[in-house]
Amino acid sequence: MKLLLVMMLSLAAVLPIGTSIAVDDKSVKTERREAQKLRQQQKNERNREIQDASRLFREFTRDLKKEYQESARDLDVNFKLQQVDMRAERNAKIAEREAEMQQKITQLFLNSAESSDAALDQLKADMKSYSDQLFEIKKQAAIEEHSEYTKNELEKHRLMDERDETALDKAGDLGLRGNYEPIHAKPIGDGLTKQEENWNARENKEVEKLFKSNQRLLGEFLYGKKLRAWELDNKRADFELEWQKKSELNTLNLEQSYFNSLFMQSSADGEFDQKAFNERMSEFQKQNRLINIKYKKIRDKNRILRTEQRGEIVAFK
Repeated sequence: MKLLLVMMLSLAAVLPIGTSIAVDDKSVKTERREAQKLRQQQKNERNREIQDASRLFREFTRDLKKEYQESARDLDVNFKLQQVDMRAERNAKIAEREAEMQQKITQLFLNSAESSDAALDQLKADMKSYSDQLFEIKKQAAIEEHSEYTKNELEKHRLMDERDETALDKAGDLGLRGNYEPIHAKPIGDGLTKQEENWNARENKEVEKLFKSNQRLLGEFLYGKKLRAWELDNKRADFELEWQKKSELNTLNLEQSYFNSLFMQSSADGEFDQKAFNERMSEFQKQNRLINIKYKKIRDKNRILRTEQRGEIVAFK
């Protein structure tokens, strides 16, 4: 009898607790389901907002780029008109100087009755002087033209910088510039479930992915200033390299012109040596090819390096 009483008292004590735990567990599950539903709704809403913001940004920048492209085109047209005038003036100076040079060289040959080493050295020095003057006229004209080109590019850069700032301001207004707060599951009951932990991990990756996606969308406006400056520096380096090559070729061409003139004179005197002439001409051609090969090698290396450099400028890490 006592044993039965004890058992009944024990059962009475246990039953209410078990019922309470069951109710609490059901309540926690319900709360977690509701929290999961809310998180998914928030995530869907965030994605819709980003899609709408991205669409609005593309529409805005499409019109913005068109507006600034027209302004940049006007600058280019004005520069090209100026370039035509500059080149015509340069070519007129060159033609005049070339005519003077040819007359003087011809006169030097006519006056060179003696063929002593001193006379030939003087003739060569005079030819070099005239050639250097002509080359300097061409180079200075090219420098002036490149300077005007640079001014035009810098003015276009100013326009593009202004465009980029306007675009980035718009992106900021649309919420496309910053990082997104992850929509994390928060502990309910005795902590996070495995499913909630996985959700949080995916959400961390998702907001990082969204930020990078926005960076790509804003790309040309973010790195534009740096890229344009880099490209202009390359143009300047290419210009200098090209005139280094032209300087070497000019020296070689002067040597060849002097050689041709001497052989023409010797031919007139009946002393033309065809074999020596051919050998020397072959040497000139070889030197010409070597100069072009040297500078092509530099340009090819620059192209490879610049491809890597450009990739670093436009990359998003």
